[in-house]
Amino acid sequence: ETLKEYRGELKKLGHRVMEIMDENLGLPKGYIKNAFDGGVDNAAFFGTKVSHYPPCPHPEKVNALRAHTDAGGVVLLFQDDEVKGLQMLKDGVWTDVQPLKNAIVINTGDQIEVLSNGRYKSILHRVVPQTDGQRRSIASFYNPSLKATIQPAPQLLDAKVENKVKDVAKYPKFVFGDYMSVYLEQKFQPKEPRFQAVAAI
Repeated sequence: ETLKEYRGELKKLGHRVMEIMDENLGLPKGYIKNAFDGGVDNAAFFGTKVSHYPPCPHPEKVNALRAHTDAGGVVLLFQDDEVKGLQMLKDGVWTDVQPLKNAIVINTGDQIEVLSNGRYKSILHRVVPQTDGQRRSIASFYNPSLKATIQPAPQLLDAKVENKVKDVAKYPKFVFGDYMSVYLEQKFQPKEPRFQAVAAI
């Protein structure tokens, strides 16, 4: 029951985060959520995964858990508040995401990058093994419906960039289920070819 309540509150937080992104991008309130629903109310997917990372006696022999970006939309991560391990790639450098008590780490996935036409980026991240401490995390994923059509928001393409020229679509239009088929085969490879591959479907 506690996990059910937790998931319910995290889903509300996911909605709020998407509304803030709508506002930041100048989109109508609810735009991202509606895009994720694919025109069908409550069709978006919300799932939770609990992970456990035991101590590794020889972390130098492990090249971290393979770096990747998340395929979906918004990821809400309740990570271990004592044992570190999560890293993100920032400006070409792997940076620790420091454990904080009672904090939710918010990560954006590939579909937010597409909808925002690249104004938000999905972040390359990995987990580095630790010599001591049991690391646990709870990740909740707010993803589009597999039937949802994802594309750069037309409103962003109508707006002029820095009062100069109108922006062009940097990503193709596709069905999220098709993207997932490509992602499952190319998860640990650069994301740009995934967008090109799904455009060819």
